[in-house]
This record gives sequence, structure tokens and C-alpha cells, in this order.
Amino acid sequence: MASKKMAIELNKQLMAFVDVVKYESFVEAAKHRDMLPSLLSRNIKALEDKLGVVLLKRTTRALSLTEAGEEIYQQALVLKGLEEKMNSYAQNYSTTTKGLVRLTCASHLSLDYVLPSIREIQSEYPDIKFEVDYDDRRVDIIKEEFDMAIRVWEPQDSSLIGQKLRSSNLVLVASPAFIEKYGIPETIEQLGELPSACYARHGVVRDKIRFYDEDKIQEVDMQPAYKSSSPESLIQSAKAGMYYTMVTDHNATRELLSGELIQLFPETHFPDEAAIYAVYPNRALSFGARLFIEKIKRQFESH
Repeated sequence: MASKKMAIELNKQLMAFVDVVKYESFVEAAKHRDMLPSLLSRNIKALEDKLGVVLLKRTTRALSLTEAGEEIYQQALVLKGLEEKMNSYAQNYSTTTKGLVRLTCASHLSLDYVLPSIREIQSEYPDIKFEVDYDDRRVDIIKEEFDMAIRVWEPQDSSLIGQKLRSSNLVLVASPAFIEKYGIPETIEQLGELPSACYARHGVVRDKIRFYDEDKIQEVDMQPAYKSSSPESLIQSAKAGMYYTMVTDHNATRELLSGELIQLFPETHFPDEAAIYAVYPNRALSFGARLFIEKIKRQFESH
């Protein structure tokens, strides 16, 4: 399994190297690959360390290939052509309208996103079956043999491939009952003095409100009376009027639309934004898996 991961990682680094040469820029290649330039640079450095040669001459104005880099680039182009040809063959065989799709995702995505997508697919393709593992932990989809995961994710130095489904912003929310009891705070500093519910899992506690104030990031400590690893639980506790909480906007869509929760400081921007991705080990997805990504992306766009 370790050697398989290393081979996948090497292939990904070589394809990243090809893109850097193609676009003649780490910044432009990073945009194409939907990742940070710094992560792409680390990918190339890791490839150079792995191969034991310098591939690129870097100056402030330009990139150029070394002699070894030119030779490896030509071989990587051959590998890329072979990969594209294999993916094309795989796509021809993966258009079958039956089979099993195994996926894992957090439980709070079930009702609004996952189940509607599956229902829509199975109404048209009843022979496509789904096995869904609702788990908030970060599952190793290669080791546990899942076709994909739907998760908050950042493109990084990883053997996985990610397809962005939607951006996800943080929101501060409270119930009408909470606001009636405590009033609407005029500043986030005042909010920080009130009882709150915050996310906590495996020693990671998100009990600070980080926000932009005139382009500077400020930080206010929360006073959590309740901590949970479940976004659903945080929302339910806020709906009960016991606390305010901070969650991602897609978690609280229904409650905000219904008026069960009210967004606090809606004009405030938070730096800790994230994005939800469909993450999978390779590009040769089955028809059912590709269709699921298409459907769930539409579900996210409609909410």
C-alpha cells in the first residue's frame, strides 16, 4: 500500500512539473491546478529531492529547465500522454449505468445534499447503488477503498484529486430567543462575553472568533459552555436559545432561511474560510461517481 501511494504521489508531482513548464510560472500553473503557489513549489522541490537532481533554474524573472529537467520533462510528457489515453479507455468502460459507488462524508451533509443527489440519480438509473459512510473523521479513502469523500479540504501536497463543489464561509448565528434574552451585541467583543457553543474534536478547539477589522485580523475569545464535534449539535443548541455559535454557512442554510437562526454581524468577513470538495484517488471515476459529483454540486449551488 505504501509503494502504491508513493507511485501515485510521484505521478502527481511529475504532472505538476509538466504544468509549471507549460505555463512558465508557478503562479499560473497553481491557478490551473486550483492550489496555492507555495504548495506547488513544495511539490516540485519534493520531486527534485526524490529524484536527486535540480529540474528548474529559478530566477526572479523566469524559469528555465536544467539539462536533467529537460530530459525528465520529455519523459513526463510521454507519461502524461499515456495517462490521458488510459483515462480515455477507462471513460469508455465507465459509462455503464450500473454498479456500486462507495463514498464517505460528514453526517450533516446527508439530508440537504447527499440523499437528494442519490434520489435523483436512482430515479433515472435504478441499477446504480450507493454505500455511504457518514463519518466526521478524515477517512483514508485509499486504505478504506472508498470511491470518493465529500469534505472540507484544501488542495495540498497529497496523492488525492479534488473537485471544488462550493466555497464555505463562516457565520455567527443565534436564535430569536437568545437575542431576546441578551439583546443584539453592538460589537464582536460584546458577543464574546456571552455563552457560546463551539467546535471541538481530538484536542482541536475553535473557541476564538477571528475577523477582519479594517483589513486587519482581530481575535476575540469565546466563552464556550458547550463543545461538540457535530455541526448539527451546535446548530441545535443555538436553536434552543442556549448559546450563539459559529458554523459554516452551508450547515445553517435551512435554519437561516426559516428564521430559526439569525445571522449576527452579517457584514463582517472572517479569514477562516474553507471549501467543500469531492476528493478521490484518481481520475478514472465510474459513471455513477461522476454523476454523483455533478448532482451534488447542483445541490450545493441551489442552497
